[in-house]
Amino acid sequence: MKLAVSVLRHTLAVVAIGGLALCFVATTGCDTKEEVLDIETPAGDVEVNRDKLTDDVEVDVSKDE
Repeated sequence: MKLAVSVLRHTLAVVAIGGLALCFVATTGCDTKEEVLDIETPAGDVEVNRDKLTDDVEVDVSKDE
């Protein structure tokens, strides 16, 4: 019985550590966006990003009020 409990504890520990490792890998990922331009002014900000895979361009403009 003690052996079964010991094996179960070790199995749960290995599964938990593996799950944590998988979470870290999944959240890290590969960033495919490249920041082309980032302008910050007192009136607002402009940020231009390009997707490295598809070459799509995204422009974000925020106006400070």
